[in-house]
Amino acid sequence: MQVMPLANIVARLKRNWQALRSGLWFRRAPYRRMDRLYLLEDPWQLASPREHQRFALTNAMIAQIAPNCGSLLEIGSGEGEQTAHLLKVAGSVTGIEVSEAAVNRARSTALDAEFFVGCAEDAGHLLGDRRFDIATACEMLYYAPDAARVLDALKGLAPRILVTAYEKRAQGLARHVQGTGWSRLDDIVVDDTRWHCHLWQAPELASA
Repeated sequence: MQVMPLANIVARLKRNWQALRSGLWFRRAPYRRMDRLYLLEDPWQLASPREHQRFALTNAMIAQIAPNCGSLLEIGSGEGEQTAHLLKVAGSVTGIEVSEAAVNRARSTALDAEFFVGCAEDAGHLLGDRRFDIATACEMLYYAPDAARVLDALKGLAPRILVTAYEKRAQGLARHVQGTGWSRLDDIVVDDTRWHCHLWQAPELASA
């Protein structure tokens, strides 16, 4: 059996990462390919100063939306980079991530958080009757095969959902973050990069 050189493996992973960033990968394949992406550590470059600024601005937004937040659900928690920041604005953080490799790293990055391996669409099944003060879907919803199903699952778990999306990818999500309960928040801006932010609130909160 011929063994592929390591350099070729890395090159293929980088090509897959570029396709994933553009959204092409998920139009070609389901979630199972995500675990391959995490053969590379920090494939999203979330340890960068720019991303840490985004995390801080997201935290400030959450502090306004859900002050004194007791519990937060993070969908697409990856390797726990943003999870570690979310622990600063929530009493407890629970993350759901489809990649087992990413979750194994996340448990070392965000020691006080709880993680589940699974699909975002199955959040209700994974978490049972647990409820949270807010759920976040930061820079992940456009990778889901069924964004509407993800949001429906989250609406059963939290009275608030914060969705953030990279500006160049946000248009594809527009129809999912409009209508009853949804509002557009101020954009998150770091240098020349912008993320659109949307909030869903349950009827009992929207009318309060």
